[in-house]
Amino acid sequence: MAEKTHWPYTLCLALTYSDETQHNRDASQMFCYDDVRAFMARLRAASRRYAKKHRLNVTPTLRFLCAGEQGDRNGRCHWHLILYSNVPLWKLGEARLRGKLLSNLEAMLSVGKRKRRLNWSLWDHGYCTFQEPDEGGMAYVLSYCLKDQFTGEKSKGTMREAKSENFATGHFGMSKRPAIGEQWLFEKMDRLLSAGAVMPKLEFRVPGMSGYWVPNGSFRKKALWALVALNKRIVWTTGANAPQWSSLIASLEGSESDLEVLLGKPEEEELSVEAEIARRSREAAQRKADAQFVERCGRELPCKGCLYPYTDDQIKAKFGIERVYDEWGEVEEYRAAPGFQDPYERWRRPGGGLHTYCERRGSKEARRVFPATGG
Repeated sequence: MAEKTHWPYTLCLALTYSDETQHNRDASQMFCYDDVRAFMARLRAASRRYAKKHRLNVTPTLRFLCAGEQGDRNGRCHWHLILYSNVPLWKLGEARLRGKLLSNLEAMLSVGKRKRRLNWSLWDHGYCTFQEPDEGGMAYVLSYCLKDQFTGEKSKGTMREAKSENFATGHFGMSKRPAIGEQWLFEKMDRLLSAGAVMPKLEFRVPGMSGYWVPNGSFRKKALWALVALNKRIVWTTGANAPQWSSLIASLEGSESDLEVLLGKPEEEELSVEAEIARRSREAAQRKADAQFVERCGRELPCKGCLYPYTDDQIKAKFGIERVYDEWGEVEEYRAAPGFQDPYERWRRPGGGLHTYCERRGSKEARRVFPATGG
């Protein structure tokens, strides 16, 4: 759910195998992760084609969680995935239900136990099902991720050891650079830094998730190191620990490993968190500069700087605007030529990417901010 806050499109799906080919029959009996890799490659290629066709000024990105599971009834292998992207994934390729081509996401989604088995052109090994990427849908997929972690080796010496072999078969994979949810964590730290405080307990409110999320494992340690770095910055600024720092420490009494991080000696992990915070500050500054570039040069009309080389007759013929001069011969304002709309209204309206007459077209910055139209 934390990762979902950064992407406009999220989808939960399951991929199954039919018995139509020998490869599918074999893959249904053993985990063939190469099929998932090939599926992800087709998905990425399709997203690039979609972005190019629709002139999207974004670089298509795809992040994922994947868990392979053997069915409890027949022991057939299949895959559960959560996909995060900046392009609408269900519009890639063709999805058919009993031969009928679907274009509406609502018609594709399985609801409750009523599964809609789709034939998707990007997965040619069997049918697939789409689920709503809400808390329930994600919990369903993540339950299979946890089953993969529920092995005999990891359960040794615990009360679950006797049951662990039932769940010891599986495969788990995910995007790791950065880890799923990590971007949200550091943005949360940025907001806490702006407020000059830390939370009183190591638990987070995640949008779309009921209750609180308590991190564990390596992500918990990363959150603790981020809080250490955050508190140090507040100490440097104010000369005192962050408000609620003592409450946070008190809430972790009895957890020796957590307190070692919060109160122990600096380690390499702390330095990496400091570097991450610095990197995020640079990225925030870059995003602000990019937004200003879009505001200035991604409009219906070219900016006033780009209009400067053109004569009065040229800007009237090309853009339908006229210059108004003051008594000293300086440009005072612009007005619409007869038959055209107010230029200031047109400057406020977004165009279809970088304006054709922008003098920065072809620059490295233009190609990065406007990948579809900046070349």
